[in-house]
Amino acid sequence: MAKTIIGRITLNLIAGIIITVVTVLATIFWMAARHNEAAAQSTETMVVGGVEAMGKRLQQLANDYAWWEEAYDAWKRGDAEWINANVGTGITDTSIADLLVIISPEGNVDYQWMIEGADDKVADIITPAFIATLRQVADKMPVDNSAARTGYVDTPSAPMMLGIQHITPFSHAKEVKSADLPILVFGQYVAGQRLADLGKSFLIDDLSFERGAAGPDPLVAVSDLAGRTLGHYQWTPPKPGDALLGKVLVPISVALLLFCGAALVTAMRARKLAIQVTDSEKEAVIAARTDSMTGLKNRMGFTELVSSSESAVACGEGNLAVIYLDVNGFKAVNDSIGHHGGDLLVKTLADRLTSVLVPGAVLARVGGDEFAVLMNGKATAVAASAAASAIVHSLDRPFTVAGFEFHVSAAVGYAVAEPGTLDPAELVRRADVAMYHAKAAAERDAVVYHPTMETGALEKKQVETGLRRAIEQNELQVVYQPVVRAGDLGMVAVEALVRWNSREFGAVSPALFIPVAEETGLIHDIGRFVIDRACRDLLRWPDMKVAINISPVQLREPNFANDLLAIVERHGLSPHQFELELTEGILVSNPTIAKRKLSTLKELGFALALDDFGTGFSSIGYLRQFPFDILKIDRSFVRDVGMNQTANALIQSLVSLGDAMNLDVIAEGIENEDQLGLLRLVQCEYVQGFHISRPVPAAEIDALLAGHLPARPARSTALAAGDAATLRLVGA
Repeated sequence: MAKTIIGRITLNLIAGIIITVVTVLATIFWMAARHNEAAAQSTETMVVGGVEAMGKRLQQLANDYAWWEEAYDAWKRGDAEWINANVGTGITDTSIADLLVIISPEGNVDYQWMIEGADDKVADIITPAFIATLRQVADKMPVDNSAARTGYVDTPSAPMMLGIQHITPFSHAKEVKSADLPILVFGQYVAGQRLADLGKSFLIDDLSFERGAAGPDPLVAVSDLAGRTLGHYQWTPPKPGDALLGKVLVPISVALLLFCGAALVTAMRARKLAIQVTDSEKEAVIAARTDSMTGLKNRMGFTELVSSSESAVACGEGNLAVIYLDVNGFKAVNDSIGHHGGDLLVKTLADRLTSVLVPGAVLARVGGDEFAVLMNGKATAVAASAAASAIVHSLDRPFTVAGFEFHVSAAVGYAVAEPGTLDPAELVRRADVAMYHAKAAAERDAVVYHPTMETGALEKKQVETGLRRAIEQNELQVVYQPVVRAGDLGMVAVEALVRWNSREFGAVSPALFIPVAEETGLIHDIGRFVIDRACRDLLRWPDMKVAINISPVQLREPNFANDLLAIVERHGLSPHQFELELTEGILVSNPTIAKRKLSTLKELGFALALDDFGTGFSSIGYLRQFPFDILKIDRSFVRDVGMNQTANALIQSLVSLGDAMNLDVIAEGIENEDQLGLLRLVQCEYVQGFHISRPVPAAEIDALLAGHLPARPARSTALAAGDAATLRLVGA
């Protein structure tokens, strides 16, 4: 794919160079052609204008000599001598005409004169047919001193332009008819030297008259008085565009060659850069999916491998297996020789695990001390059992790190696909369930998944399906329970709690769907939803803090701390506005990991609370070992306060313990005024419970902070009527 993209980039660059060169050359040749066309049009205009100027001179000549009383009288009396002396001499002296003819109304040639040396005779030109045509033209001309017309007549040697006018006695011009007047005709050859001189005046060297059909060069058609085409004026037009092209083509060609060279060098560099970028992207993709310490696939790489179509097909055919293992014993290494030693142990462990796996099995490091194996092939059940057992027994031998020997163990669980529609992600979940079963049961050997490991499996599956749909369709909502000071009931924080009112199941208890979410991995989506929703609401309560419950499954996610910080900062909030509540389960099962991750969250600025203290295996050691800021006393202790001395003493001891360890203490589950009063007596600083307020939507928190919520009877959602103070915003 990358090679294809690089090839396309290279081709596009080369195509761009070619298009640029072709465009420049085409533009130059087009401009030259346009210059030539303009010059051709200009010379044609000049030739036409020159010929028209000749015709106007003949018209003027005919008007001057024909509108003459004495000339008419001389013609009338047949005085050729007078005409020759007064008209002919003027023409011969000035050489302004080559032919002079006077034709009577009856069509007779009364007078004729031809320039000496002409190749033609008057009789060859002034034929009866011509005279008939001439009379038709003249009879239509008005009797006027500016009515002269021009036209052409064909001669054996060359075309001749004629100037035609009636010889008119101007004293009684209005009384005569054109048909009764003689016609004066002047003729001028438009050929030879006269035509050459005309062309030179327009910088045309080869202006000529050509009989017959038109050629490729510019031309002006010539027609006689009857409208018959005699031929064409023809010439070779100047081509300034070609001259310009000759001057600029060489330097432009050199410039284009230099451009092509530079562009090719740039294209090659761009291609090289594209290859480098592609290689860098490949490396980045690989790095994002590889554990930097061991070189194995990380969680992302393993997840993509599991999600591939190949894995899906193998899973459907029953040829896929997943092994999960959680390694114990890193703490001793880190405590004795430091984290560098722990890193060396991880690398050595990865090498040993790889060595016991069959070819084709993929080992991945999916967490700090968690590994996973994906196996694809025939007889997967047998191969997975053997591989899981080999992993367990490979840890029997100690590891030597920095000259010291260390023993580690692992809880190993695995699941094998059955032919059908099992999803690879479900197979991973089953392997994880088997691994936790092995850990909980302290099994020495690997444990294979069995449906009996999941109590109420069908119910959980239904809840899981509904929960997925609820996340997609935004059925979840976040409610908030206030945390107040015991002394004056001033609100200092709210605890964000997720609720699910299902369209299918109705209201679903968090005690039911949260464990399912943790087992299926949906807890990550729910956690992000709660955090995002809490951030949006906290923007309305700038002086408040919000407490968010964190699942051990979320905490095991390698990028949990960074992802949490990113969400908070995206909303423009500070980590100091958040309290993260954790139960002791993560502390017992993975104390080393828990300490490291809690320290990271603490360094980022989040406050940490130990929730439900007093249940399970809680000890003072946890409070000393982990960086907690808040201690939340479980409701089971609060419930018996005031009912027996033992409960009172325990509460007082827990409050004193928190004070001694500089921890804020919050008592949960306050349900009546008596419990609140006794907690005030033992100087418990903060309380939370239904007596104060049930978990309510964000809008009701707005009302509480604004002081708009009315007083309520005891055990309702607002403060007791007997309380002297109401909830108010006072800060943490």
